[in-house]
Amino acid sequence: MKLNSIFKGLIDLAFYLMVPIVVFFPGTILYILIFPQQSIIKVNLPYTEQGFGSGALLFTICFFILFLLFFAGFFQLRKFAGQLLKKKLFSSEVIKSTKKVGQFFTACGLGSLIFVVINALLTNEGTISISFGTSNLSLLLFLLIVGVLFLLLSDAFARALKLKEENDLTV
Repeated sequence: MKLNSIFKGLIDLAFYLMVPIVVFFPGTILYILIFPQQSIIKVNLPYTEQGFGSGALLFTICFFILFLLFFAGFFQLRKFAGQLLKKKLFSSEVIKSTKKVGQFFTACGLGSLIFVVINALLTNEGTISISFGTSNLSLLLFLLIVGVLFLLLSDAFARALKLKEENDLTV
């Protein structure tokens, strides 16, 4: 029970720390587009050498969409953690939540990997370097693995619920 509470608390903390990004990011980008010569917000994005043009805008929109996928996955993870706290492990809500977590995290991980590769090809004149240690690539691969894990969990929970219902009928 204590581990479930800690898990739910950590998920809630991470979720609420992401909320300001979702709320303020579009306004910040709009501010930079309206006032490109401003000096309040330092922009550290690719494609901004000649100002905040269409390349930087496309990069930013793609990045924000991928972040929204991650945020939606985290929202579903919060729902899953809440069901764990209520000890409703084998229910249709848990199956739906784990499936959605898996779908969002897998889409975010795969989309981010594709985004990083395309961005590397466009900004580094066709060269991709692989480094050992913790890199963005390995973190995105980990996110993809976590997404697939949640899809497998969803499938396992669905089978367990079906077995539980069959067992309840025979008793």
